[in-house]
Amino acid sequence: METVTVTVRTVDGNFKKSVEVPLDMLLGDFREEAQRVASLASVHCYLVGRNNQLLQDSDNFESAGIQSGDLITLMPVCETS
Repeated sequence: METVTVTVRTVDGNFKKSVEVPLDMLLGDFREEAQRVASLASVHCYLVGRNNQLLQDSDNFESAGIQSGDLITLMPVCETS
């Protein structure tokens, strides 16, 4: 199984970690695990890739075109009332 090594970080820079993941891993599963590890499990977030591309939970790393060395940012969703 092919893998890529990516760095995931929070938008504020308080959390940053490089991880190796399989190309067929769903981005939604990755987002949930990244949020848990970054202590953001209770905050709704989305993932942003290179060129500020919003990454879709239903895509996997391969279909999203993510490559080794890419930076993925966890962005909290701002909710307004």
